[in-house]
Amino acid sequence: MGKMEEIENSLKECFDILEQYKKQINDNKECIKELFLKEYNAWRLQEINITHNEAGFNELIYLDFDYINRQIEFIHKLLLMHNEHKNKFNRQIIRLISDCIENMKNELFFEENENILFAIQYKSDFSKEYKSILLLEKFSNIDNNVILIGGNGSGKSSLANKLKGNDTENICVIPAQKSLYFSMEDMSMLSTRKDDLVNELLENNIAKSKTKNDYEYFKFQNTQFTKLIVAMKEQYIEYLISCEEKEKIPNSRKTKIIFGQLREVFKILFPEIEFHFNSEATDYFNCTKNNESYHVNSLSEGEKAVIYYTISVLMAKEDSFIVVDEPETYLNPSLTNLLWDYLIQIRKDCQFIFITHSIDFVLGRNEAKIAWIKNFTYPDNWDFDFISDDFALPRMLMTEVLGSKKPIAFCEGNDKSSLDYVIYHALIGKEYTVIPVGGHNEVIKYCDVIASSEWLNIDSIGIVDGDHYSINKINKLEKKHIKVLPFNEIEMFLVSEDVLLYTMKAIYPVNYSEKIEKFKEEFFKIVEKEKDKIALYNVTLDVNEFISREKIQKFNNKDDIKSNLQQISEYNIEEKYNEKELQIKKVIQEKDYEQLLKICNLKKEITRGIADKYLDNNYEMKAVQQIKTNEELKKKIKIIF
Repeated sequence: MGKMEEIENSLKECFDILEQYKKQINDNKECIKELFLKEYNAWRLQEINITHNEAGFNELIYLDFDYINRQIEFIHKLLLMHNEHKNKFNRQIIRLISDCIENMKNELFFEENENILFAIQYKSDFSKEYKSILLLEKFSNIDNNVILIGGNGSGKSSLANKLKGNDTENICVIPAQKSLYFSMEDMSMLSTRKDDLVNELLENNIAKSKTKNDYEYFKFQNTQFTKLIVAMKEQYIEYLISCEEKEKIPNSRKTKIIFGQLREVFKILFPEIEFHFNSEATDYFNCTKNNESYHVNSLSEGEKAVIYYTISVLMAKEDSFIVVDEPETYLNPSLTNLLWDYLIQIRKDCQFIFITHSIDFVLGRNEAKIAWIKNFTYPDNWDFDFISDDFALPRMLMTEVLGSKKPIAFCEGNDKSSLDYVIYHALIGKEYTVIPVGGHNEVIKYCDVIASSEWLNIDSIGIVDGDHYSINKINKLEKKHIKVLPFNEIEMFLVSEDVLLYTMKAIYPVNYSEKIEKFKEEFFKIVEKEKDKIALYNVTLDVNEFISREKIQKFNNKDDIKSNLQQISEYNIEEKYNEKELQIKKVIQEKDYEQLLKICNLKKEITRGIADKYLDNNYEMKAVQQIKTNEELKKKIKIIF
């Protein structure tokens, strides 16, 4: 009989036992009730508060059936699982199911004189204790390491806790570490051995980090840090003694000796640091850095974090699952990638599950499968998806999108220092996660990706510059939830009527209006002078739009292609240029400031040129500051969105 067939038969056996108990209680309910009412006091157990009457009896029956039904439903789910795929997750699932079955068989058989009515209440709740099996099944087709991502409050650490479950053998957990401190105040730590610490690492240390108060967790983690170093030394001493006995020359860097491997890690990350042990407790573990001797506590938090992560991973049992919460803590991105590349390589026997919200960390783990937690309902209900390798969003952008708990607003701009991002974040950052993605084509593209990926269930909008779009194009974009600004460029936003007024009133409360009028006068002069340049720019936009729209439609033969190409080439640029030139002249003649902002593409000639000269020095920066801080102005210009 195969392993899976044996497991299935054992589960069915446990299932049948539970069904029999239900039947036994139902068939003998009156006799059990009579016995309950007659002899209840003799059965009274302190943990169960049941009244000695018929209502109490009915409550106890309900509790028994509720327990039995939960176990039956759990077994039914286990029977529906398919574990044909041979990987570490499925091996762990089979091991946990086997443990569960063994414990069920030990607990679900009652002695003849045992009172089933009360005894059921003291049985293990297998549906709860082994719920991690059902979570692990979601990973059953994954051969790679896993990265759990999601917004704050999405239950990433809670999921790790449940994955750990009651496992004490294979899942090693490394919690997010805070400040680390080596202390030998408790001399009993000197007796710490590697095997002792391995068992501690198998405890649910992530749960500890979430439930203890700050002082208790600080104390726990520093004790852990101290024990890691002590256990590393004990293993190293055992190795040296063994070499002495075997008359071998010690070379810990070429063995599985943790101290040697730690020195290898530091040789890669911090080559100027060397470690050595001392016999005195006060100088137990020191380092030499740039020819100066330091105690381990004098190292930076990042350097201590490397010690903490390295020893923890190297001490994990063979073939473990290693769950790491916030693996990037205190490390810059380049060091983080070097560290985890090394540790993953040296522990190929293990499967890593990383919990992170760091974009840089995700970008550095190309081999890992990303599990995105879409929703979390406390205490143990997760809805998550694995992101396919061909998902249309770049990994960096995807991480930020999936890690947000707010709707997404895509905007132009290359990064978060761009003017677009700074302004939109100030205006709508409370309601949206604002993400700059490049030019207007990228904004449109990524809005389309989110809209077409219904499984994401994420709301998104886009914001693009006016770029002299036609009314038809604007209407099409707004149907896609892409807002087109009523300005040619974001820079023109900064010299719009409201922003001008509030910024200049704040700087020149007396004569602001004169300065604004002078600025506008000079603005029109520049546009008059540069009207050919503006007209050419707008014609270029129209031509590019026309070419992107009028693609080769027919291609049955070469003549079809030539004919289509001929039609495209006949686009009347002269006519379009004259039309644009007339439009600009009209704006200048009518002093139409609103239309001026829609056609002008001069950008820095305005906001950093005449604005600095006729409004105030560093006008652009001061206008941005008003947008960020002036709530009255925000309300006025937010209407645009």
